[in-house]
Formats: sequence, structure tokens, C-alpha cells
Amino acid sequence: MPVYARRRLQAMLNDLAPLLTIEKAADLLARLEHKNARDALAAEVELSLLWSIQQVADLEIDPVLTNSSARPDAFTRTLFPRGPALVEIRAVSDDTFSGKDLMNRAADKIGHFCNRQRKKSGAHLYYRFMEARRREGGQLRRVRRVTKDFELTPALERKLEDWVSAPDWPNPPTLQLTDEQIDVVIEWRKYVHPEGRVFCSMPPVADHIEDNPVYSALRSKERQLSKSEAGVLKCIFLGDAGCYMLRELKPLGGFQVSGEQVIHYFLQRSKVDLVCVFSPYRNWGPFMAAGSNSPKWKVTLFERESSAQRDAEYERLNRIALGLPQPQLEGYQARSWHRQGLFDPQGKGIYLGTTVTTKGGFNMSISISSRMVLELLAGRITQEQFQNYAFRGDNFFEQQLKAGCTIQTARLQKGGLDEDDDQLVFELEPDWGARPLRNPKL
Repeated sequence: MPVYARRRLQAMLNDLAPLLTIEKAADLLARLEHKNARDALAAEVELSLLWSIQQVADLEIDPVLTNSSARPDAFTRTLFPRGPALVEIRAVSDDTFSGKDLMNRAADKIGHFCNRQRKKSGAHLYYRFMEARRREGGQLRRVRRVTKDFELTPALERKLEDWVSAPDWPNPPTLQLTDEQIDVVIEWRKYVHPEGRVFCSMPPVADHIEDNPVYSALRSKERQLSKSEAGVLKCIFLGDAGCYMLRELKPLGGFQVSGEQVIHYFLQRSKVDLVCVFSPYRNWGPFMAAGSNSPKWKVTLFERESSAQRDAEYERLNRIALGLPQPQLEGYQARSWHRQGLFDPQGKGIYLGTTVTTKGGFNMSISISSRMVLELLAGRITQEQFQNYAFRGDNFFEQQLKAGCTIQTARLQKGGLDEDDDQLVFELEPDWGARPLRNPKL
């Protein structure tokens, strides 16, 4: 899984089992294993936050409300000093806001047409979508030049066919398609990664206080809390599942609307009491020690009305964040990795790195991914792939055997709950069984 290792996800499911109904457990499991990155990441965010709340306070999952069919995600009496609280959890991503779905849809249609003209030509196409400025509601807004219902017209098909079918294709290496539906420059490249084949200079940032994924998420969760009883805090927990506005909450100037501004705007017009943002965040800087820039959870609290107990509430929320298992990736990375199928339990594993340690003389220790060794023995990867993954093309075992060393001991070093891999540690030492005999008199 993207944010957490599968071992960790199963451990959290097991810990929450006493609080889950059969239906809720089945729902969480189905979404965790969903092929759609948005559904899987949302389930991970919900599971982990419920699990972490349980570590610091009492918890009721999917509570039944009086005179309402709504089922908020959680109810807790002791999480906040101010009193009992209903909590709605929502993962937010840039999936729809980034325009990537629309761009990929158009790229699929163009690529499939090109493949019919020249076999496998679509696999070499890279798409740069143009942007434009349009006035909407008195506001000048940036838009990507591709419509949600884009279809190839006969004129566009003729242009593509002439380009792809040319005897000297790809010459020229680029082609621009432009009409009222689309404006895109298509470029032939020797290699194009399926996850990185589309680009637009317009980033996934908001220029409207309401037309953005953060505001939409808040409004949808507000409705779930609208029938709560008097005296019960209404809280929304937002999890960053690849959302720029949550990763960078502060405004950056210009026409850009920030996540912080959107949340404040929402709270001013809402009866929701608290909005808490949880984001896996990686600090970057010069001279950082190895491992110090691993992702960590960052929590930010927003209140509709200032409270004298804000510090105590922040302390509780920080305990939740500190109790969350360390994320493997930031949200946008997790979304990309999931789309590439890297978290299929029966796919290629995500291997722990190889470590080679010299212990003086010819003695050497080699730590290598146990999952990688298993896949080699199972015939799922080739010897060449094994050498590339483990030793960047070299073969340290061959080098050691050639030097007259053999494996003296081997052990398994467990990776723990936060890795879906372990390491096999081989200790190699000189062995007369693998080297020429020596004259003891010399």
C-alpha cells in the first residue's frame, strides 16, 4: 500500500477489530485493496486516523445518530477537553483538480487512434497541454485546454494519420492539435513512462475560494454532521492523499487561493467547530543527515471560534499525529506509485536496499532483500534483473566466490511492521573449499 506497509495496515485492522462491525470491516478491506488510487488512499487515511484516535481516547466507529440516517465516521467523548465530538474523516487529492484525468482521457483516445495507424506508436507519445485564461463570473481564471467530453474529429484524425503514417515518422518529432476542444503538442520520445506522459504548465492550484477539492470535501462532510446533538463538537479531519493545497497550506501570493484561506472561509460560514489537517510531509534542506528527511506527519488545527483550550486540543492532536505510523511516502508520491501497480501483493515487491559491509581482510557481510531472493527462486525475476536490483549490474556473490570466500552463516533480519520486506544477511569468509591449497611451509 502507498502510505503504509501492508503489514502495518493488517495490524491496524486487527487492533480495531473489536470496534468494527462485519460490514464496516468488509468495507474498509475492499477499499484498501481497491485498484483505484483515490479509494485505496482514502481508506488508508480513514483506517489510520481511527486507529490513532483509539490510542489516545475512547472511540465509537460509525455511531448511530438520533433522528438522522447519517453515520459519521467516529464519536469520542475524551479526545477534546471541551467535550464529546463527532468526527468525519476525508482524504483529499488533486485527482480531479489537477486535470490529469481529463488529459489522460484525451491521450488515450489519441494514442489508440495512432496505434491503429502504426503499431505501438502510441507508447512513444508525450502530451503537453496548453492553458488559456477565461473570464468566469467576473474573474479571470486559468483553464487547461481540453474538454471533459473530448472526441477526435475527422479533421484531427486526418492530421494524426498523415503524421503517424509518414514513411519517415517521427519527422517532424512534434505535432500540435488545436480546435475548440483541445490544444496539445504531441511529441515523439524514445521512452515515455505511462504515469508521466501528460503535462500542463497550469499546476493543481486553486484560483477560486469555493471551486477546489478542499472546499468540496469540507462541504460534503459538513452535511454528515448537520444533525448532531447540541453540545457535541463537530469536527472534520482532512488527510492529504496527494493534495497540494493541504501539503502547502500557506498562501504563495498572486491569484492563488491557499488551503488555509479555504478552510478559514468555510469555517466562517459553517457550524463545524474544528478542521484538522493531517499531511505526510518531508523536510528538505542542506546538510541533512541520512534518513532525517523521511516523511513525518504534520497536523494543523483550525477553529471556528477561538478556544481557551486550544493548546490542550493541539496537544491531543499532536499525540494522534505522533501515534500514527511513519508514512512511507508523501501523498502525491503514494498516489503515483499506486497507479503504477507497485502495491499489488502478488506484483514485484518493494525491496529493501542491499548493504555490503567489509569486516577486515576478506570477511564480508551482505544484506539483501529476502523478497527479491524469493522472487528469483520463484522464477518471477531473472538472474539479470536480480543483479540489477541488488548490485546495479554487478554480482557481489560471484566476486566473493572468485576470491575464495563462501557463506559461513545466514540469518533473517525482520523488517518489522513498517516494511513489506525483510533482509537476508550472509556472512562470507575465506574458505579453503573455494580456493587453491597453500603450501604450509612457505
